[in-house]
Amino acid sequence: MDETVRDRVRLIVQSASRLAREALVACLNPVPDFDVVGSTEAVEQLSTLCSLRRPQVVLVDTSALRMDTVEALRDLHVAYPAIRIVVTYAELPPPVLDAAMSAGITALVPCSDGLQALIQVLHQQDKATAARPQQGESTLTKRDLEVVSLLSVGHSTAEIARLLSISPHTVENHKRRIYAKLGVGNQSHAVSRATFLGLLDTPVPTPRPDPSANGQTLLVVVHGTAGADADRVIMALLRHGLPFVIVRVATSIVEDHWVQWHRGPLVVALINPSNEHWLVPTALRAPAVVVTSGRPRRRVAVNARERGAQAVVASDDRADDLCAVLLLAARGYRELSPRYGESIPGWIAARPSEWSATAPELTPREHDILDSIAKGHTVRQTARVLGIAAKTVENTQSRLFRKLGTHNRSETLTIAYQMGLIDLPEGQWRPGQVPARRVPEPRLIAQSRRRGRVS
Repeated sequence: MDETVRDRVRLIVQSASRLAREALVACLNPVPDFDVVGSTEAVEQLSTLCSLRRPQVVLVDTSALRMDTVEALRDLHVAYPAIRIVVTYAELPPPVLDAAMSAGITALVPCSDGLQALIQVLHQQDKATAARPQQGESTLTKRDLEVVSLLSVGHSTAEIARLLSISPHTVENHKRRIYAKLGVGNQSHAVSRATFLGLLDTPVPTPRPDPSANGQTLLVVVHGTAGADADRVIMALLRHGLPFVIVRVATSIVEDHWVQWHRGPLVVALINPSNEHWLVPTALRAPAVVVTSGRPRRRVAVNARERGAQAVVASDDRADDLCAVLLLAARGYRELSPRYGESIPGWIAARPSEWSATAPELTPREHDILDSIAKGHTVRQTARVLGIAAKTVENTQSRLFRKLGTHNRSETLTIAYQMGLIDLPEGQWRPGQVPARRVPEPRLIAQSRRRGRVS
């Protein structure tokens, strides 16, 4: 088993097209002999990726191979002569072909030959003489990747230490080394750089995790009109062992302690809701299931659909049905009992365009804040760049977190990238560039002088 893992060919994929890049990664990763260890949009970033991940093969995908790309690959070959360079192309002019043959490119594969031909060429890697990945000061270790991956999903230093069974001090040391290796200055920028270099293996995000993923526990939030219907819902949850909380007042829901510590999926059971009751699923960014007294009228079903409810059920339905619907709603399914069949046409006709799930709509200012997070800027730096108050940045950032269902800047960056809300930040970072040392603000310098720390 160890020998099989050790013999996997380590690949890096480069393509200017995000769709082609992610498709190649998805197709090659399941192949037993391959291990995709990174991906990037820009040819110029291949040298950085090679220093961080030490691949054996670099796969470059391009629609038309140009001379500047050939020259960049020539420099890559000079820096890493043991790494094989394979190029797939749609167009290849004769002058470029001659330059490519002398630039150290190992193989040229026409796109018209298809995926199987590409895999056969990649399989020609001679494992007996292949360059083994060598560790260096700039190479990201397995532990480094674990730490930056946990940072990307919003875990704190203490949580990472607990999950990896190491001390918080060790986690901080790993973070400092990661910053130095990636050439960044803070946690958000590290997650940004790792994401854009394809170093993070993150799933397609949703505002809340899948209740069956990673052993996370579904928490049901019970809210609405008190009475016999609410009692039936609570009894059904108790019989099936589903954990739940009862929310009486919605005004301070986001400040409740359980909202702060619960990281698993949420689903809101709204019992005979009125207008103010809909504040809870909106504030929590969680799916809602409407529970009604008896068979709901068409108006109730349409109103629930317009407000984004995932399902409508009756409180006198079987407890098994109610709990099953809650689980389905938490996973993103929409459900409507067959007994309410005549309400379905009205439901669909009410908002036909909303059946397809899309990324949340962001305001221009929220886009500005998101771009600033991707660049690794602090709140104060963002405020200076945008010419607004730091408090305005914090308020807009909080709204952005709620829309994406995230808890901090690192998690927001990961979710936004996977949703396609941001792409590679151009011009903000170059291989080998070290971020400028932060200069203390005048107010802090003055305070230090008063305390005798600055002469």
